[in-house]
Amino acid sequence: MMTSKELTRRLSELAATFHVVGASAALWHDGTLVKAETGTVNVVTGAPVLPDTLFAAGSVTKVFTASLAMALVDEGLLELEAPVQTYLPDFTLTNAERSAAITVRMLLNHSSGLPGDYMPDLVPGDDVLERLMRELTSLPVTGTPGQRWSYSNMGMSTLGRIIEVITGERFHTALSRRILEPLGLNATADAEELLLRSTAVGHIVDPATGNASRIPRLRAWPENGPAGSRLWLDVEALVKLGRMHIDGTTPDGHRILSREALQKMRQPQFDDYWGCFPMYVNYGLGWAIVREGDDPVLAHGGANLGMHSNLYVIPEQKAVLAVLTNSTTGFQLYTELCESLLKECFDVSSPAPSYPPEPSLKVDNEQFTGVYESPNGQISVEVHDGRLHLRTTPSPALVAWERLMGGASGGGRPLPLVCIDSELRRFSLDIGSPDAYRAVQFYNPGADGRPTLVRVGTLYERTL
Repeated sequence: MMTSKELTRRLSELAATFHVVGASAALWHDGTLVKAETGTVNVVTGAPVLPDTLFAAGSVTKVFTASLAMALVDEGLLELEAPVQTYLPDFTLTNAERSAAITVRMLLNHSSGLPGDYMPDLVPGDDVLERLMRELTSLPVTGTPGQRWSYSNMGMSTLGRIIEVITGERFHTALSRRILEPLGLNATADAEELLLRSTAVGHIVDPATGNASRIPRLRAWPENGPAGSRLWLDVEALVKLGRMHIDGTTPDGHRILSREALQKMRQPQFDDYWGCFPMYVNYGLGWAIVREGDDPVLAHGGANLGMHSNLYVIPEQKAVLAVLTNSTTGFQLYTELCESLLKECFDVSSPAPSYPPEPSLKVDNEQFTGVYESPNGQISVEVHDGRLHLRTTPSPALVAWERLMGGASGGGRPLPLVCIDSELRRFSLDIGSPDAYRAVQFYNPGADGRPTLVRVGTLYERTL
């Protein structure tokens, strides 16, 4: 079994390698917990990361939101197959027919077609999720609801609003009362409470120099609370959530979720998951799935302003691994740390997130050219020098988000596309880094044989 001393050594070395300002990690296995922390919560103050330091959970919050929703399913207050309009009668985007077809299950498994990274940055307030629902009326539903996986922050925020309507409580009140408090978690969505505790702030790291600077704001996008913009916690809180997903109970035996609910959350939802999300083989209800079968591996990562987090659960082996970081380079740290520990301790390997351009197949270029759009931005498929290229133009809000996260938008420059499966319309996109390729797939040909959808991370629908 890993020791705290060894985990601390590894965490500290990786933090130095990737210039991560501060990090915390924990591994729980069959009743034994080891923890480690390193670095500082803030490069300006130099305050150390403590065992109970709070970090932004980011999108790992989606597992909390999904758990809360499934608890309501257990109570008979929420139905997975019910249309969203059952609970939100005014829920309608620009396509009324598609809006009416969206169900609660589709929100949980990310097949609703709701926007992925739409971020209106509404004024905070108790009614922010209610106001968000009004914002969605001007946006499209991309594709046919329930047909394709497409990661959606707005889908999870919509689920948060449904939870409010069912419970009669604001989302974070319901989450605290039904999940955080019964599990005894050191976690909060209250900004005032953050001031009273050891709280990490996010940092932008220049990979070339290793220089780190604080992000310009601590929290953003209150309407995305159920999706991951408001919850802060320490690493043991993540472990406790993971432990609950092994048998559905708290350490003192209080049941949060039924075994049936746990099984439903672990059940793969898609027959075709190729190219959807690197490092995962399928998706359940709120959980990403790293390994299917009798010994499943569940996971969810998260990112917030200058922070990265990750959580793994191996129910049959009674194991949980969690990592929290406060730097834009935290993804590299948790990827390497988790991959090594999972392999050494539990013989678990993630699928390779690579889509090499082999074989290279000829296609009718004109069949794929055109403009595809979603609230995330625009995709243009063009022909240059006889070869297909793909150009991305992200939305202004997405560009602003990526700047806050210390990255570039990646848009504007056409990148070469290579077909690797003509029957399934699968392509490899050369993103310009050595041995780094991105999966692209075209779907749903129209009457003229030309595809009407393309997946480049998220789904985009043809407009031209």
